[in-house]
Amino acid sequence: MNHQQEWLNSCVDEQVIELNVTTLEGMSPCEHLLYSDELPRRNDGRLSNHILQRYQHTELGGWWCSGIDVMSGEDDLWGCFKPKQPRLSYDRGKPIKYEHPPQTPTGIFALRVPLHLWATIAQQHGIHFTPEMIDNTQVDGGFWQWVIAHPSIPLCITEGAKKAGALLSAGYVAIALPGINNGYRTPKDEQGKRIGKSYLIPQLKKLTSGQREIYLTFDQDSKPNTIKAVNNAIRKLGYLLSQAGSQVKVIHWQPEQGKGVDDLLFNQGKKAFDYYYEKALPLEIWKAREFTQLTYAAEVELNCRYLPSLDIPNTAKLIGVKSAIGTGKTEALAKIVREAIAHNQKVLVIGHRIKLVEQLCQRFGLPYVTDIKENYLEQPLGYGLCIDSLHENSQAKFNPEDWRDALVIIDEIEQVIWHGLNSETCTNNRVAILRCFKKLIQTNLDSNGKIFVADADLSNVSLDYLIKLSGIDIKPFIIKNYWKPSQKETWSGYHYLETTPKRFLQNLVEHIREGGKPFVCLSAQKITSKWGTQTLELYLKKQFPTANILRIDSQSLTDPNHPAYQCITKLNDILINYDIVLSSPAIETGLSIDIKGHFTSVWCLAQGVQTPTSVIQSLGRIRENIPRHLWLATYGFNRVGNGATSIPNLLTSGHRLTNLNIRLLQKSDLESLDDLDIGFQAESLLCWGKIAVRINAQMIHYRETIIQNLQIRNHSINLAVKKRNNTKKRIKKNDKNLSQSHNNLIEAIEEVRQKNHQLDCQKIAKSQDLNDLKYQALKRSLIKTNKERRQLKKYDLQRRYGIPVTPKLVALDNAGWYQKIRLNYFLTKGRNYLADRDTIIAKKLIDQGQGSIFLPGFNRSQFGAIIGTMEVLGIPVLLKDINRKLINTDTDLLEMAKLAINNRQDIKTIMGIGIAKNASPITIIRRFLDKIGYGLTCCGTRTINRVLLLFSKP
Repeated sequence: MNHQQEWLNSCVDEQVIELNVTTLEGMSPCEHLLYSDELPRRNDGRLSNHILQRYQHTELGGWWCSGIDVMSGEDDLWGCFKPKQPRLSYDRGKPIKYEHPPQTPTGIFALRVPLHLWATIAQQHGIHFTPEMIDNTQVDGGFWQWVIAHPSIPLCITEGAKKAGALLSAGYVAIALPGINNGYRTPKDEQGKRIGKSYLIPQLKKLTSGQREIYLTFDQDSKPNTIKAVNNAIRKLGYLLSQAGSQVKVIHWQPEQGKGVDDLLFNQGKKAFDYYYEKALPLEIWKAREFTQLTYAAEVELNCRYLPSLDIPNTAKLIGVKSAIGTGKTEALAKIVREAIAHNQKVLVIGHRIKLVEQLCQRFGLPYVTDIKENYLEQPLGYGLCIDSLHENSQAKFNPEDWRDALVIIDEIEQVIWHGLNSETCTNNRVAILRCFKKLIQTNLDSNGKIFVADADLSNVSLDYLIKLSGIDIKPFIIKNYWKPSQKETWSGYHYLETTPKRFLQNLVEHIREGGKPFVCLSAQKITSKWGTQTLELYLKKQFPTANILRIDSQSLTDPNHPAYQCITKLNDILINYDIVLSSPAIETGLSIDIKGHFTSVWCLAQGVQTPTSVIQSLGRIRENIPRHLWLATYGFNRVGNGATSIPNLLTSGHRLTNLNIRLLQKSDLESLDDLDIGFQAESLLCWGKIAVRINAQMIHYRETIIQNLQIRNHSINLAVKKRNNTKKRIKKNDKNLSQSHNNLIEAIEEVRQKNHQLDCQKIAKSQDLNDLKYQALKRSLIKTNKERRQLKKYDLQRRYGIPVTPKLVALDNAGWYQKIRLNYFLTKGRNYLADRDTIIAKKLIDQGQGSIFLPGFNRSQFGAIIGTMEVLGIPVLLKDINRKLINTDTDLLEMAKLAINNRQDIKTIMGIGIAKNASPITIIRRFLDKIGYGLTCCGTRTINRVLLLFSKP
């Protein structure tokens, strides 16, 4: 039978096929399809001729599939027919692959399940089941009544009967919709206008009741329009299922592995689906992941190792280039810049890091903005600058009107926008920067100008933002390069699953000892960081005194006494002279290291500080195909706002906090509040929210996100296997020695860190005092020696604390002491001055924004809500008796814990403290006390295993 092989090719069990699929021909298809009383008929009851003619093609035969009506448990009259010769649709002239009964509400495919699969599914979910437990007459429909009676069994929802059959055959409970939007109904009037809220179809509502876990398993497509349609369907269906109490997750895989889940099973096997099932994303996190996609249709589609010359039509105004790292985006843009300059067109280059923009300008033949002031006689046609300087009060004296008819280049657009919206360096001038940026976009696109944006991870978020800023309905001209490295050009990666990077570092040291020359990517550079560039540099110098080691971070790049000084523009010439290179995120983007045959490996230690995108970019800076070794934190801790993965949750909580802060400020009679613009640039706030939830979702699945993205780029990522000897005795001895070696290494690194930190604290305390003029001059300088950095640090500490600077004070400040004692002060002795403090800060931001504030930055600047929260919870009362023994069963502590747990979402927004639903009072108190520099000391236990704790200052 023809249909049997087709279903077998979709990995469907033979008995499932026999129970649900039938071959039909002649008049049988019409008898199965044309049963609705709503169909037009003649007076004698016979179907109208035009209906019979429409379905005449079905007489040539095909297969019919129908399952069980879950509402009644009986055979379902509704189903689908796949004709051998499909008819063409009236509107688009495309073949209609499947026919469903016309003038009949669509249903679901709940296929009949054979006993052996029923037993397998029951066993997998720990439910006792034997065939003798059911009546033979109920085998067909009884399965679904059994599923309804066991809401603990997860349910997969897919599109198409064959895919449901494939999942059932793989041991998963699954039903199928006839189309992605057929799981719900939306009431509409005769004109097609929506007149009510959407709701789940009855069959789905019955199957998904009881807080069942639902796995949406729709097709993975690469077509932009299809991706949009599927995403919309998942959002709508997922929302309705969530509202009904279901826990919704979304299963996703790479389109090249198979479009449908049956293709995935056929191409990759059941283990592949098992993997993606386990890695399914909760609906909210999946929705955040959607903000990484580019679904705009591409006018130019390429599959090139290097981008060719880009032929852009004159009518194109906003041009987006999406192409992988190392495919020559910068060179392609350089050609466009040269053409613009040849035609006397102004060129503006915008970035987010000075060194990177300087390098771009060098490639483009343009000066960086600060270089222009050295010679006022020769004004170039353009220049480059960081988005931080995009305002009239900067050294650039930026005026958007100067860039009418210009060519604007924004490379790494995703990071540039996020830098402008969220970075600390833009805090004081953020409103002015965003106002200027919007005016630049409008001025440029309203004239004969062009805006080029490029990014390996270009998404709808950036393009939508620029279009919203422009205020015009503009269609972006998209150039999409689908090229991925071939197997010869990809590299193998080895990642370490341990919770600490002990074995990773041990293997790095062994690699160097064996003659390896590693390029090491690190997340931190501070002297206080155990895994930062400075600590590892000192440790490796001690271990390998004859090795040439280069440390590249923001300090070494700007220190004229350091060999890394200004090396960014000549990395390929400099790095070849070093055996070991330690790099911070200072060179994570925009750079290409093309050295061949020098480095033997790349090592990456990602602690969860950088975004996954930044980690991936740092791994790709070395272009050569050499092994990568990765230790990745399981989850990231650098989350945005309250850490939400839902835009409504993130923005709504932010608005509530803004309103609270404003109400607190109103008590101070701040005149600026009367006409305060809190709705400044809604488009910028929405873009901030989209990127924020994207980052938060990635941070929750930090390691997984990085590995998946590397695999998408065709890199092979494997577990770093422990080296073992052959015999069990040797294995145990080897493990013991290895464990001791690991501990010694960590202790040695920690010792280096402590000594280096102590020495630095002493040098800062002994540094020469600066006067105000010298400090201001040194602060503005981009070039600073270590001696000058320490002088600046001492000056800041003198002004910050108003007491003599000692090594101990420096160490405390490095540990975040200032923020803690400030909150402690305003919670206790300085409570009467809190309103004045917040008012001064708010007035400064409002004045700088000319009456407008950008909500995220404004909320971060205020202390009133933080102090108020601790007062409501009773923290000041606890501080009055620091000798009290606190017990988890104390009545007042239980009340405090209950209040904190009930308001944990607001506390997360205000305080940045996450509280679990089952957190004990002592755990909660400890979190709040840490914010103000206090700790708890255990002073005993009871037989009920309750810990007695005593306050103690740190």
